[in-house]
Amino acid sequence: MGERPKLDPMKSDIVAAPVNAALAGQIALTVVAAVMFAWFSFSAEHFFELSNIINVARQVAFTTIVGVGMTLLFISGEFDLSVGSNYAFCTIVLGWLIVAREVHPWVAALIVVGIACLIGVINGVITTVVGVPSFIATLGMLSLLKGGALVISGGFPFSYPKELESSFLSITAGSVGQIPAQVWWMLAALVIGILILRYTLFGYHIFATGGNRDAARASGINTRRVKIYCFVITAGLVGVISVLQGGWLRTASPTTGTGFELEVIGAVILGGVALFGGEGSVYGTFVGAFILGMMRNGIVLSGVNANWTRVAIGAIIIIAATLDVTLRREGKLASMLGSTSESLRRRRRRGDYSQS
Repeated sequence: MGERPKLDPMKSDIVAAPVNAALAGQIALTVVAAVMFAWFSFSAEHFFELSNIINVARQVAFTTIVGVGMTLLFISGEFDLSVGSNYAFCTIVLGWLIVAREVHPWVAALIVVGIACLIGVINGVITTVVGVPSFIATLGMLSLLKGGALVISGGFPFSYPKELESSFLSITAGSVGQIPAQVWWMLAALVIGILILRYTLFGYHIFATGGNRDAARASGINTRRVKIYCFVITAGLVGVISVLQGGWLRTASPTTGTGFELEVIGAVILGGVALFGGEGSVYGTFVGAFILGMMRNGIVLSGVNANWTRVAIGAIIIIAATLDVTLRREGKLASMLGSTSESLRRRRRRGDYSQS
């Protein structure tokens, strides 16, 4: 048997785009965020106040946390439409355990995160082992979990008791200085996500799986396992924010997470993650989430009808997705033309063409 080919992370063409191109994209995105921040600082009253900036950071924290997992999933070549309904389901299960069953908050939190991870396993197995496209698999899970949240709650919210465990409240809803706990959790997720993608073998496997699955398999990478892990990480982070939301608001509503999947996917796409896998960054997703959060907050503070925020977010997602597909298609075309030209030059040097 022939020796299995080995991949060199520094030379393989099945991972992310060239570093310079990726860096340029991140710089451009950061400039857009800075310009938008400056614009709203001058045009929207109270936008530049510290309390409002902290409020925006708190608003984008949950989107960013789940966005870290979704970034990994997108890079691997898949996505999850069920994160919003998973959010509602886990929130309701947490409320039901704490309120109706009087389970200790920390025990309930562990159960909820475990359930969320199990949902990720199911999504991953249906997609990678059974072969159902992730769009269909997670769309079905979306409906199942939303219905489950309504069945468990009866359509009504759970209100947490006032005498909750103090350590639970401190970690989920407290603050360090003026920075709320949700923001610290977001920063932790960002750091871990960046470390995974940049400095671990698993991160390299994610890029390889999304960049060229066949080549990744040929090199010995278990692409199914990689994708399942990414599904589990994404769903597990949904479980984490469900716990954080419960401690923060002390209530559990079956309407939680409505439209959440669009915000997360919108942040990922706006952040420059390739729609078909193989390229992307956690930092880009964070900036994308911050842009969406700034826009929502700035529009409201500017006195514009809040309903326009959803219109604007939808338009941004469509534009970003269209640009992503168009620019990457042109980039691939240029690469193909360049490869063809180089091949012709080599053949001419070898004298493969006869003179007519």
